[in-house]
Amino acid sequence: MLLHGVTGSGKTEIYTHLIQEVRQSGGQVLYLLPEIALTTQIVKRLQKIFGNQMGVYHSKYSNNERVEVWNHVLAGKFSFVLGVRSAIFLPFDNLSLIIVDEEHETSYKQFAAQPRYHARDAALMLAQYHHAKVLLGSATPAVETYYHAQTGKYGLVSLTERYGEAVLPTMELVNVRIARERKAMREDFAQTLIDALEEVLERQEQAIIFQNRRGYAPYITCEDCAWVPMCTQCAVSLTYHQRSNHLRCHYCGYYTPMPPACGVCDSHRLKNVSFGTEKLEETLQLFFPKKTVQRMDLDTTRGKHSYDRLIEGLEQGQIDILVGTQMVTKGLDFGRVSLVGVLGVDKLLHFPDFRAGERCFQLVTQVSGRAGRRQQPGRVIIQTANPKNPVLEAVVQYDYMHMYERELAERREFRYPPFMRLIRIILKHRDQVLVTAAAKALAQQLREKLGSQVLGPQTPLVSRIRQQYLMELWIKVSRDMTKANNTKAQLRTASRQLLLDRSFKAVKVVFDVDPM
Repeated sequence: MLLHGVTGSGKTEIYTHLIQEVRQSGGQVLYLLPEIALTTQIVKRLQKIFGNQMGVYHSKYSNNERVEVWNHVLAGKFSFVLGVRSAIFLPFDNLSLIIVDEEHETSYKQFAAQPRYHARDAALMLAQYHHAKVLLGSATPAVETYYHAQTGKYGLVSLTERYGEAVLPTMELVNVRIARERKAMREDFAQTLIDALEEVLERQEQAIIFQNRRGYAPYITCEDCAWVPMCTQCAVSLTYHQRSNHLRCHYCGYYTPMPPACGVCDSHRLKNVSFGTEKLEETLQLFFPKKTVQRMDLDTTRGKHSYDRLIEGLEQGQIDILVGTQMVTKGLDFGRVSLVGVLGVDKLLHFPDFRAGERCFQLVTQVSGRAGRRQQPGRVIIQTANPKNPVLEAVVQYDYMHMYERELAERREFRYPPFMRLIRIILKHRDQVLVTAAAKALAQQLREKLGSQVLGPQTPLVSRIRQQYLMELWIKVSRDMTKANNTKAQLRTASRQLLLDRSFKAVKVVFDVDPM
């Protein structure tokens, strides 16, 4: 069942009642969340109801704490577990209900290491083994999920109004190109957003600023020769972090001190390009020196209790402005937040991915839903250079169906999910020439069997990670299970034949299935 409810419509309250019903009947419940930050707030709410009969499972816990939860599930002491994606592997023996909250979230996908799985899709399989029910909840469902609901594969329940007397916040697009022409920009903020922040802070209310890029500046460059410091192990520029005065790679973790001069021409004219959450935090603190500005991103939430401190600070009114990456978009509930500012939205829209429009709609709608969740009306200001973009127009109108129908038409035309499945094949090796040759050889083999289903080979957006050069192929797979199984068998055969060639035996071949 898909529960499609607008932000603040009371989905968590519905989950709570269902959990109580299932536990009273003797069944087990698994409640999945996409982000550890979300568990902090919801755990407090649910512990008031379920006390120590509830288990919590995520990666910020030590191995001993996780083993304890595992053993309690095994012994039947926990009939209800709240956790992130890895909780799907706990040893349930009488599972009756799986709740997948914010089911659209990309955090449910395991990208980095094997096994590569999507917790939502794994939950559907797990439920089949246990003959359990699955409830998928979201204000902005994945296009594939909503398509399955529309075609009758899933049930559908819609909540179109916020709980209580709360109303959805008003949306406003600010054209930053016009603002710059009129000298109405202060640093990276439009004057409209600064004025709105001043009004909110005067009323002793709170604000959230969303920018989906951490660090102080995405990269630095030399103004004389255009040199850009690059990672020694990955094909990406290094991000500047001012607090530690380091340049850091967000792929492999490599870091180096900020150079005093250009590495090529020895010029001292090094310039920060664009902005991340760290710079926004510093700028806002300069604008509002008497107010408390905090940041929620990967750099400030590494500690076990760092989420708790940030969320508690916002709940108790100790934080006036919270600056954050997509961590702040995911289901958090704060009563005094009445303003949300969204920056860097154009980069989300123009990311080279067929899901870019859908994900932009989801992120902006979700972060907008943090505003005005109680009595005071909320306001959302989105800075963009292209206010006529159809995705942003759908966001402003809260028109999920417009976005969905537009995305569906494009995907039907170009044969993308939900009409086809996608398998990504990644080839890795330290020798760029060798991995390119291997990718071409594999693509030729597959084309002889699968024809136009094979896309590539091509160099991915980031062509080298941890000193390994990458090439990728994409395979379009029919949703018909017989044809899909046949295609998978041919992929296995082709990859084995490739690795039997002595020239390519050191090449690593990785398969990754796109979410359903």
